[in-house]
Amino acid sequence: MIIVKKILLLLITLLSVLTLSACDFFFIEEDKEPITYNVNEFTRQELIDLVEDLMNDSYHRVDYDLDGFETALKTMVENRKDTLVGIQVYSGFDSGTASGMIYRKDGNHYYVVTNHHVIQPDNADSPFENVEIVYERNGMLYTIENQFTEIIGLDPTTDLAVIRFESTDNFQTVQFADSYELQPGQFVFALGNPLGFNFFGSWTQGVISGLARFVPGSPYQVPFLQHDAAISPGNSGGALFDINGELIGINNMKIIEDAAANIGFAIPSNTVKRIVNELEEKGYVERPFFGITAQDRIAACDQDYGVCVEDTSPDGTAHEAGIEPGDIITGFKLQAWTDYETVLNFNELRERILNAQVGSMVSVRYIRDGETFESPYVELLVHPDDR
Repeated sequence: MIIVKKILLLLITLLSVLTLSACDFFFIEEDKEPITYNVNEFTRQELIDLVEDLMNDSYHRVDYDLDGFETALKTMVENRKDTLVGIQVYSGFDSGTASGMIYRKDGNHYYVVTNHHVIQPDNADSPFENVEIVYERNGMLYTIENQFTEIIGLDPTTDLAVIRFESTDNFQTVQFADSYELQPGQFVFALGNPLGFNFFGSWTQGVISGLARFVPGSPYQVPFLQHDAAISPGNSGGALFDINGELIGINNMKIIEDAAANIGFAIPSNTVKRIVNELEEKGYVERPFFGITAQDRIAACDQDYGVCVEDTSPDGTAHEAGIEPGDIITGFKLQAWTDYETVLNFNELRERILNAQVGSMVSVRYIRDGETFESPYVELLVHPDDR
């Protein structure tokens, strides 16, 4: 940038000399006719702007509106803080606290999404017997007791749960973002109750570090969002927002190792929407099954992008669609969509499949022997373990 500025100053000085001699000057762009300028027609600032424009991408003027960013952030925090609730659970001598987000209102009933492991820990045979909702107003905590709460459904595979509570108080509800539109580097803001209710409604900030992460060793079949906003025990079930205050994910875990720092994960909003809808409708979740075998991070067909199919299951959707070993899947489409979603890798394909409902009509775009094809629409089948 310093070199560019020196070049700019040199050019401006040259233009000033040319102005004194009342000369014309011209610039030549490749494959174009020379463009002639009379320097007497420009002020010094106009000459600066002209040179900057002619320098194309080699010079950039960057302005940051930090005051505007801070104002937008404070507005978002104010508008979304009352979508958070605390969750207090009891079973025998065990108890715990966590977070939950209100996503729907129906009369005096409010629907909360949280993590499955909040309601039923991994080592427990059954959910907690008592679930209370805690909320904050003006720095004071209030409790909605167990008789006014109900567990609607649990899904251990995606680590999500839905609770309904009844209250005459007014609560705000979150708005879901389209998690397919997220990009690494985008600002994110975590809201939750780390380490209990003494820190109720804590906010932390970070960026999206990765998309569609399937964590090795994790029991969850989730295309996680990876981010570096600080989360701690008690943040489970809390929100991950974008700068516009739209919910992009539900926080559920982080990597705890001496060699690692700020590697946190959230269940993306598109997955959350599908799961809470099924839990409300049926109380349980059926997993979709596409039925292919492929390398998740290796271009086995020497392709630039897409999914190289190694094998198909005879009782899977891919077999019904006519997919064969050696095909390269490059697009995925629900019948209701206007176009195919590009599939760059196996994890992206898994995300699209997991976020679709069993029974949906789907098609894939694929390459076979150098030619591109689109499969017929076929029904997305239920996972064999759920049949």
